[in-house]
Amino acid sequence: MEQLSFIDKDDLKRDFDQDIREIKASTDREAFQLFRKELFFALLNKSTQKYRIIDQAIQQAKEKGLSYVLCKVSDAARRFHRLAREVGAERYRATAFIRLQPIDQQKVLFGEFEIKHQTGEMIMLHFMKRFPRFNIMIVFGEEVYIGRNKEIYREKIDPACRQAGEKMGLSPAIKDEYEKYWLAFYRSQFIPERKNLRYLKRMIPKKYWKWVTELKEFNLLCSTNAANGALENKR
Repeated sequence: MEQLSFIDKDDLKRDFDQDIREIKASTDREAFQLFRKELFFALLNKSTQKYRIIDQAIQQAKEKGLSYVLCKVSDAARRFHRLAREVGAERYRATAFIRLQPIDQQKVLFGEFEIKHQTGEMIMLHFMKRFPRFNIMIVFGEEVYIGRNKEIYREKIDPACRQAGEKMGLSPAIKDEYEKYWLAFYRSQFIPERKNLRYLKRMIPKKYWKWVTELKEFNLLCSTNAANGALENKR
């Protein structure tokens, strides 16, 4: 099992120190903090073009000022911002949609999600801070991340072991207590006549639907699939 640390992450080892010092000396603190955050997020993007885009953005920040990049004046600045935005959006959606459930051993909270970028550690840190008395286990595709004692570990999942674990009852068997309260609140607010599937698809991308409890509870997925089928028939 591999222990993780942002400091040791390969993609963050690249030496930007000299460039960052030059930019920091030429701008105000607030703008620099914003740029540094975007740079950090951009480095976590899985795009194969990220280093070329980041180099262009840094060069423009040094030559034309940080506001030139932060205001997205150039195409390179816009692409740099897009890299950071994709990572930030994935982290936000994960922390919003993941529903951790207790496993009846070792005070473990278990969840599952799909990620495209290198956001696993940020997501883990969010839940470790939120639930400091629990060990956190989240499956991201073919990898499992485990957070305990302020440390994060990552390991590849053997499909055979995963199936065995499910048979042994290592997946959550207890329904989330808070889920009942959330569904009770949702029932009190839900108005079937105002169901807007087009707005739903715009606000919650389809790949996240299986983690949104209320969609299954109120058969919205069935309604959406039927609507999509009707559109396909029209075509």
